[in-house]
Amino acid sequence: MNRKTFRKASFILILIVGSGLITSALLKTPTRKPLRKQHVSFTTDKEEEQWIASELAKLSVKERIAQSFMVACWSNKGKEHLAETETLVREQKIGGLIFFQGERDNLQEAIQQMQSNAALPLLIGMDAEWGTAMRLSGEPRFPYQQTIGAANDLKLTEKIGYHMGIECDMLGIHMNFSPVADVNLNPQNPVIGFRAFGSNPQQVAKQTAAMVKGIEDAGVISCVKHFPGHGDTDKDSHKELPTVSHSVNEFESKDFLPFKSGIEAGTRSVMVAHLNVPALDPSGTPSSLSKPVIETYLRKKLGFKGLVISDALNMKAVSEKYGKSEVVAKAYLAGCDILLFPENVPDAINLIYSKVESGELSKEAINEHCRRILKAKYHAIVHKPMIKRKDPAPERRLIINQIHEKALLCVKNEGDNLPIDKVDKTIIRIAVGTHTSTFRDRLNDYAKITHYKYFTPEEAVRRLKEINLNPDAIYILDFHSDAQRARNNYGFGSWKKVLDLIPEDAKASVILFGNPLVLQNETAFPKAVKSIVCSYENTAPAQERTAQAIMGAFDTEGKLATDINTSWKTGFGITVKGNGRLKYSQPEELGLNPDKLKEVDDIVSKAIEAKAFPGCQIVVAIDGKIIMQKSYGTTIYENGDSVTNEHIYDIASITKIASSTTALMRLKTLGQFDERKDLNELVPEYVKGTPYAELKAIDLLTHQAGLTPWIAFYKRTLENGELDASIYSKTDKGIYNRVVADNIFIKDDYWKTMLKIIVETPLTGKKSYEYSDLSYYFFNKYIEQTSGMGQNEFVEKEIYNPLGLQTMTYLPLKKFSKKRIAPTEYDKEFRKQLIHGHVHDPGAAMMGGVAGHAGLFSNATDLAALMQFLLNKGQLGDQSIIKKEIVDQFTACQFCPGNRRGIGFDKPTVSIKNGPTCDLVSPSTFGHSGFTGTITWADPENKVNFVFLSNRVYPDADNWKITKMSVRTEIQRVIYEALFEARQKRSASAE
Repeated sequence: MNRKTFRKASFILILIVGSGLITSALLKTPTRKPLRKQHVSFTTDKEEEQWIASELAKLSVKERIAQSFMVACWSNKGKEHLAETETLVREQKIGGLIFFQGERDNLQEAIQQMQSNAALPLLIGMDAEWGTAMRLSGEPRFPYQQTIGAANDLKLTEKIGYHMGIECDMLGIHMNFSPVADVNLNPQNPVIGFRAFGSNPQQVAKQTAAMVKGIEDAGVISCVKHFPGHGDTDKDSHKELPTVSHSVNEFESKDFLPFKSGIEAGTRSVMVAHLNVPALDPSGTPSSLSKPVIETYLRKKLGFKGLVISDALNMKAVSEKYGKSEVVAKAYLAGCDILLFPENVPDAINLIYSKVESGELSKEAINEHCRRILKAKYHAIVHKPMIKRKDPAPERRLIINQIHEKALLCVKNEGDNLPIDKVDKTIIRIAVGTHTSTFRDRLNDYAKITHYKYFTPEEAVRRLKEINLNPDAIYILDFHSDAQRARNNYGFGSWKKVLDLIPEDAKASVILFGNPLVLQNETAFPKAVKSIVCSYENTAPAQERTAQAIMGAFDTEGKLATDINTSWKTGFGITVKGNGRLKYSQPEELGLNPDKLKEVDDIVSKAIEAKAFPGCQIVVAIDGKIIMQKSYGTTIYENGDSVTNEHIYDIASITKIASSTTALMRLKTLGQFDERKDLNELVPEYVKGTPYAELKAIDLLTHQAGLTPWIAFYKRTLENGELDASIYSKTDKGIYNRVVADNIFIKDDYWKTMLKIIVETPLTGKKSYEYSDLSYYFFNKYIEQTSGMGQNEFVEKEIYNPLGLQTMTYLPLKKFSKKRIAPTEYDKEFRKQLIHGHVHDPGAAMMGGVAGHAGLFSNATDLAALMQFLLNKGQLGDQSIIKKEIVDQFTACQFCPGNRRGIGFDKPTVSIKNGPTCDLVSPSTFGHSGFTGTITWADPENKVNFVFLSNRVYPDADNWKITKMSVRTEIQRVIYEALFEARQKRSASAE
């Protein structure tokens, strides 16, 4: 192949291999095989050696020198700059480019332009320490190394490195100048700081190795930097030459450890810093230009055989002392294989070439440099394996979230102030800074919170002085800084002045989104400050995880990887235990295959297409982690709003467990209910002298008391098909004050008539299972009389408010607009209108919307939170809202095998088949279904929490397609199959 032919072929190769040219649509077509079991060796095989020898022979001496030149390029600098760079590629035959600022699209275009003009494929590099976002605008970024080091999970570090590698690979970048292997020994270091894994050499060494493995496994060249160690400096080598005064022993016992570890892990390149290191080279020559540093210590002492890269040669630490060409030549002669950011390429090439002519530089040394570069190109470009790669985004999102979870640090928590358990108190949040909304939004998922937002501490102080702050409130004060360096107090400014305005008897938690070194001079805080949490970065993932943590969704266990001050040193961190609230997560955290769960989408799609229901919500939590929270379809068939997770549904008979049964369990916990008692002991005034008086609560709640299933009370209130004017009114007036529907109000004591009708209805006389609503009319009255408040008020005060359930409510129109509530049936017989925002069940409507058997509304997430509370045995942190043994009792089958029911709760059939659940659930499962198209099941054994809400009764309650199509049980089956597949996979991998 001649040079011209190779040039065309190499460009075609870049089109195929350089993923910068691969569109997202091609992401799932052939890409590269991970090199996990085949790290690049520093020896050569026959085919590789033949290719290197062949290409080397084609190059003149100057062209071989030029292969060491990696020139800076900005894809956003315009055509003139790119034309100049192209000229260097085409005429000077340079070996590579390091890309700086740009955007994804113009980067890919620039790479294509340059590669198409290259005789040999160009080695493309980038500083992507926190991903390509370090250089490219508009790209999501990975956590900083300081955060990764604080998380201190080597498997996650390796995965982060792998995904950074994937990201580079997708853009056609072959070399990532990462990780930073410097040990951050000096807190005043102006250039390393947050870029380092920490201040403990052993920990930094382990982290460096893990990151190297990840990047290299993605087929991208890693680069550990900045040898021999830039961590103990107080000067920035971009501006001047720093001195590291360590002894040789200190270098070997501290600074060298991460480099040695990175080399052993398989890094293919090491970057040498611009440092004055007298112990290693007494001449004062900067380390990047020092043969003793490179040859004696890096090559011989550490045994490194890969590419040695100079730090950028335009940096003032070297550029101001040496000329633009001389500094390049010195780096080359010192042993650098790649000369980064040379500023005068033609002159520098000629100067190096002149060293050959003068005998100062041998051709064999040039060939050795060039062979290393060709070897790198062979593996990174020419001979790179190809495989299919799945979409990396979901796993990337999970890993980033997990890093922020594990890094999250609590340094103060007086009286176990965190997590926030009691959300039924007033909670006030004061946010200071920018980009604060993700924290706010996730907090709102857990509790009703009053928010104040200010851009600066000065504004906060000024404005808060005008507010009368509640001394009994719980306070969250979150401060946000996008800066990581020391300037302006790490970007936080005079943040502590805000704390002085909080009432001293209040309980406040301070959350710092940014560099925790802001605390290095802080030890004293106002009395109100009970907790301090550091979330290392002000990003959406950091905020979202932090909000969950302080609300108790998971444990906070982060430890410092760097000393903050004498009180808070490396290894310090207070563990804060979670309280059992649901954690917002994703399937991958539990090893579930998201592709398997897409079967749920198909089931729902077919059901909506068949008009089984217009839309629905699904929430699935496993092991307390929400792995699915999705909404489908619309609120009505014709021009309906798209269903969101915030929409509220009439959950019909789920009211029986979510309100009545839960209320009775709470009363039993308080010693005010005994299921062994009969109705004559519970509500004697309504049953005295009737057969109902002897019915025991446990038989009523398990549906074996002989009650008729249902009574159409409303039919007794119609005259010639119209509402009886003596019972109803069109307006809320006088005794007609219980709302039934829009413009329909019933007499406030008509419920007495309904109870009378019930007790006058004959019992079947059989003590066998037959489902009935009627007993819950009595329990509604018992709850009211015992608690001294309406059932709606009791469950809200005792259950829903403490749990932070903001949508679970009776009478939703008192709190929410109709637009947020899914309508149910067009009632043609009784109310003669579309039922929207009022309870669908006629009997519950005649009770004024608050009944024991129906009337409750909720979104799927709140219902899942309630069911999780029951899976947690009625506990919330250290609060026992319902005693554990009572939850166990009520959710267990009471009269198996003849009657499957628990106390109030439905259960699977004894055989698990042909029942209300799929046949994969455990016998311990409990839950209920609702007439409107709703269902909820909680499985303690498998830790599965499943909620499905729909309005299948819209516009006609006779539509039973949801049952005929087995929509809910089939969705449940998919969930269990995904779970069991994940468990099998884990078991197999463990073996």
